[in-house]
Amino acid sequence: MQTTLNNDRGSIMIMAAVALVALFSFAVLTIDGAMLMTTKNQLQAAADAAALAGATGLATGSEATAIERAVAIASNNQAVQDVRRPVTITEDDITFPEPGMIRVRTHRTEATGDPLRTYFLRIVNPISANLTDVSAVAAAQIYDVCATNCVKPWSVPDRWDDVNGNGTMEVGESYDPDLTGYNAPGDVGQAIVLKVGNPQQAIASGQFFPIDLPPLDCGCGTDPQTGGSQYRWNIANCNGFTVEPGDRLQLEPGNMVGPTRQGMQDLIDQDPNAVWNSSSQTITGSAFGLSPRVVLVPFFDPSVPPESGRNWVRVVKIGAFFLERIDGNDVIGRFMKVNVNGVPCAGNEEGTFLTGIRLVE
Repeated sequence: MQTTLNNDRGSIMIMAAVALVALFSFAVLTIDGAMLMTTKNQLQAAADAAALAGATGLATGSEATAIERAVAIASNNQAVQDVRRPVTITEDDITFPEPGMIRVRTHRTEATGDPLRTYFLRIVNPISANLTDVSAVAAAQIYDVCATNCVKPWSVPDRWDDVNGNGTMEVGESYDPDLTGYNAPGDVGQAIVLKVGNPQQAIASGQFFPIDLPPLDCGCGTDPQTGGSQYRWNIANCNGFTVEPGDRLQLEPGNMVGPTRQGMQDLIDQDPNAVWNSSSQTITGSAFGLSPRVVLVPFFDPSVPPESGRNWVRVVKIGAFFLERIDGNDVIGRFMKVNVNGVPCAGNEEGTFLTGIRLVE
């Protein structure tokens, strides 16, 4: 009987040792595993944000700007190391796998000097020093946008080869949206008239560039909305109907002097201190990340100019502008290249003013 009891004690000790190992294993899984997952999610969020920020730099055509923005935005995020610390990356963590794409790696690794400190990992792996590696990768890509909403209620002729400079397209003068038309980045900063006020500058009698929205035949179940009140609202606000190349836009005849001034004032009052900086070709003094005075305006084909009356024009592209001022009865805007939400272009467009950004990894 005594021998049997002693044998049982030995078995219990073995079972207790096995249970203790299992207990520590569960501690590793629950505590350290949860920390690993938390850190991984934090690093992924930082990588996503950094990649998207870097892509905005690529949209300006500069990899150096992309790197600068990615590094800055990554550091605005935090992830657990021994405690929560800023996510620090360098140029070595950023690559450009193909044109228009940036890939960012964030990390908590021994190789980069910022490994994740754990609590129980050393029990399972005695050579770990309670340190382990965690990293995350994200890639963002820019793309040209051809269809978008929030366009303003004007449509201006695209640029053609105006040989004699009289502002009227004549026989022998050519137009090509890529070769002669306005494009980015070449025309960024250039000021043009988005709505003319002088009857002598009207492209046809009574046509001063105002248009009605939505487009004709939009398939949206809504006819173009006419009148000065709607026109004024469209200047100061975002009209949600999508406009894209190929659409027909109904013209709103008349100079619309009062509604234009009122709508412009409504819009300028939203960001009154924003001004165009010709040296940097950017907006300064704005109270917004993207000023509400940055507007989208469709261009029409100048080889098919409108006639008098409530006719229509055909959209060939959409431009982006900083709405600078109203000069007399002329609305003046400066070309910009901006990031917007919209539908990617169907083909390989050149010189577009609108770009979109998306995560691809």
